[in-house]
Amino acid sequence: MKGRLAVLLVVTLMSAPARAGDFEFAVIGDTRPRFESESFRPFESLITKINELEPALVINLGDLIYGYGTTSKEKQWDKYQAVIQAIQVPCHQLPGNHDTHSKEARKIYGERFGKFYQSFDYGECHFVLLDNTEQERWGYLGPAQLAWLRNDLKTNCAPSVFVFLHFPVWDPERVTPEYYEFWANTLHPLFRESRVRAVFAGHYHAYGPTREFDGIRYFITGGGGAELRPEYKKSGGEYHFMMVHVTGDKFDVRVVTGHGELTDPEADVMGGLQFADRNVSRIGIPRAARELTTGVPLTVSVDNPYPEALTGQAEWVVDASAFSVRPQRVLLQIPAGKTGQYHFKLKALQDTVALQSLPRLEFNVASGGTRHQFRREVRFLQELNTPWREAAPVLDGRLADWSGVPALKLDEGPAPGAELRSGYDAQNLYLALTVPAFETAEAKELGFSDEVQIGMARRLSDTDFGSDRLRLGFNSGTPEAVDRTPGPKTGAVLRGAKSVCRTDGHQTTYEMAIPLRLLKNLKAGAGSRLMLDLSFPVPDDGVGAKEPTDPGVNTLSYRIRYGSDSLVPVHFVELNLKRQR
Repeated sequence: MKGRLAVLLVVTLMSAPARAGDFEFAVIGDTRPRFESESFRPFESLITKINELEPALVINLGDLIYGYGTTSKEKQWDKYQAVIQAIQVPCHQLPGNHDTHSKEARKIYGERFGKFYQSFDYGECHFVLLDNTEQERWGYLGPAQLAWLRNDLKTNCAPSVFVFLHFPVWDPERVTPEYYEFWANTLHPLFRESRVRAVFAGHYHAYGPTREFDGIRYFITGGGGAELRPEYKKSGGEYHFMMVHVTGDKFDVRVVTGHGELTDPEADVMGGLQFADRNVSRIGIPRAARELTTGVPLTVSVDNPYPEALTGQAEWVVDASAFSVRPQRVLLQIPAGKTGQYHFKLKALQDTVALQSLPRLEFNVASGGTRHQFRREVRFLQELNTPWREAAPVLDGRLADWSGVPALKLDEGPAPGAELRSGYDAQNLYLALTVPAFETAEAKELGFSDEVQIGMARRLSDTDFGSDRLRLGFNSGTPEAVDRTPGPKTGAVLRGAKSVCRTDGHQTTYEMAIPLRLLKNLKAGAGSRLMLDLSFPVPDDGVGAKEPTDPGVNTLSYRIRYGSDSLVPVHFVELNLKRQR
């Protein structure tokens, strides 16, 4: 953001109060400290900015205090209420999960503030503040509140309605499917027929992504004081609040940070990151370069989710001594809501290919005032036939009941290395992964959160495959798998997924069972192709050994040499699920 700040001239009419239908209000979310022991310093600095801009009122979207823990929350609430005394205009709030995380916490909130949800009018606008943290269910509105909401929207006559809540239930990556469906089937149709112009939520510690459905704009603003999302902060995101300018039945927004003001498209780096994630697929090519010497055809797809055409170009960045790609550059012109497909031919010019010479396809596109830059990278890919199993293997870390199942050697060279076996039945996908033994404590110290991670994606074309729809973490100390998929459930236990490992000498074997129900978004079944990426630490080849010209994949030398997490893991495998005989 700092590099793209657009400083706007703000003229405040001091001689008269805001006219009905022509005023500004501020929206801020997640103003809590990062921890219970910390102060409200970021929030307090934003209060100073709010007072300078003199809005008519302020709406706080919840997560007002840190809240969680066993100690008393009274001191936290005392601090919060002392801080908001500095706000020089009327301030309205609603609860977040940090404020009402338990029955006791909810009781305290009620005693302090009375109302959990409410509505009021200002000028010609109607403001509705909802509590979607009821019963400690994050995204839930109970029957009584829903009945109140229906009546409130039906009986008010304001030409413009603004709705506020803590959880952004319209974003399926932020809430469980149950509450996303509740929004899609109940809340949004109700908003659509009730003159709702915009909906605001927090919870996600970033600004954006901004969405529009049936003419209703949906905003996420969660940068009021809590720790910012790493990817948001890394992309230039800052602590912020929104200023909403209302003129008649229209409105516009700007995002205020400590360094200036931004328009909505300028501030919405999260929308850009999500767009890139949808469109950043990976291109799999045969691992042996000699198979590339005749040329491999590639088909690359780009989705346009916008109501305007997506235009721009895509250009290959190529080591001309190792590869050629034709065409090297293409122009993109994708109609609103459509998908564009582009065809290339990739050819290796050498018998051996260094990892750092793999080409990448860089995109520079725009739709309306929104611009995106992202890339697609080429990855070496191996294939493994996955047979139907009449009997499930016994998960004991041994390979006795994998007799006759093909093994894929993941490492090149004659020395024993990592191997993968696979199979499936009506309930589970089974994997047997043998890897070089590695000291668990050392792996964690070096930044490996799990001993083994397996990501799962699906094919988009004959050569293109998408980002991980599911990512699992496995560790020797527990039979359970951990969800490492980016999103609200990261770190949760994946029910039904199990593993057992056994170390024998210098090798460790993990046997895993992954329920097919967890893979429903990947359409895993007989005749399908499932893309895996495998990550696990591998020890270097002896102390003081001369570093090879190109370090072995997934070794610590490789990790240090190439440094980027985008290059770890590097074992990409396509499972071909064979049909049952």
